Amino acid sequence: MNLTLDFFAKNFQGRWFTQTNTYLLGTKRQKLHLKELNILITKIKDKGYIIKKDNRNTLLNIYNKDYDELLRIYKANNLNNRNIVETNIGQIENNLFKVNYINIKNKYNYEEYIYLIHTNLMFSVGILKNRNNYSYYGIIITSYIKLKS
Repeated sequence: MNLTLDFFAKNFQGRWFTQTNTYLLGTKRQKLHLKELNILITKIKDKGYIIKKDNRNTLLNIYNKDYDELLRIYKANNLNNRNIVETNIGQIENNLFKVNYINIKNKYNYEEYIYLIHTNLMFSVGILKNRNNYSYYGIIITSYIKLKS
């Protein structure tokens, strides 16, 4: 399985129902978040397309022709607020990927493993680390179920 734009569009683009479990190691607190998420894949540099004006949308803007190197993810919370997170993505197995999110809010690094079970089902396990001393901050487990369009 090659990391092409068609691969990303087929496997990640669409409406998803997500359940995210976050466990913070320092406070030993667990939080559960249920939400609907729209993911749109584009390859136009520095341009974004937002489906709705709420906080349930994520835009993946892929414009690097070598998909195993640095990608930029534009995370759009609304039309006026756009966070740019640089990532490295690598394919471990046919259906297992490792994504490193670099320098989130100048505080954290996030390492995520995404397992594609089917084009309609995937889950991820992530580790959140402090950027300065690389101590572990939290563990995040997310399941994704694709909704019909």
